[in-house]
Amino acid sequence: MQQALQYSAYAIGLWLNLLVIFALMRGSYRQYPFVFAYALTLLVSTVVEIGLHAAPKTVWDAYYWTDEIVLDVLVYCVVIAFIDEAARHSRQKPLERHWLILAAALIFAGSYAIHQGSSLNLQMTLISRDLNICAVILDLILWSLLAAARRPNRRLMLLSGGLGLQLTGAIMGEQLRHFSHSLYLIGTLLEVTTGLLGLYIWWRALRTAPAPETAPA
Repeated sequence: MQQALQYSAYAIGLWLNLLVIFALMRGSYRQYPFVFAYALTLLVSTVVEIGLHAAPKTVWDAYYWTDEIVLDVLVYCVVIAFIDEAARHSRQKPLERHWLILAAALIFAGSYAIHQGSSLNLQMTLISRDLNICAVILDLILWSLLAAARRPNRRLMLLSGGLGLQLTGAIMGEQLRHFSHSLYLIGTLLEVTTGLLGLYIWWRALRTAPAPETAPA
């Protein structure tokens, strides 16, 4: 049963991922290059992950956490790029990009130092949770910029909402799995479901939402 759910999630995730990529290839990839890079990386990593299910645990763990780090970095690039775009249409002045990048690097280093000494899986789970929390905070900054804009960018709001849903689900899922082994399946289902919903929202935004306004707010 669990294996059937897992492969069903893989199938739905790959389908939604391809829909996002095809929508971006209609021209939006020029405006959202980091979203395009994230979607492509997610597609490739999912295919490789499926192929590595029979691999030894050490190989699987090394691949899984390398993949998580790469995706976490791309998520930061996505949300910072969103903030840059929203700032052009907002009366608020956000933090400069280099400060956001520096803060992300310091948070990663601090989280690594705090959780050092735990097992690899526990350590990386906690680091990933900390990074996702920081990405959610950046997403809230993005929402404050979008709300302050005189002409809200509906496409960017949907993209931001999808990302925020995915990150929040990942945080809650990690916390549930860390809290109790009996909640492991629930935490995993929550993380997978919100990840799929996030991809669906991205597809709807890129497929139907109007192009962003170019006039200043």
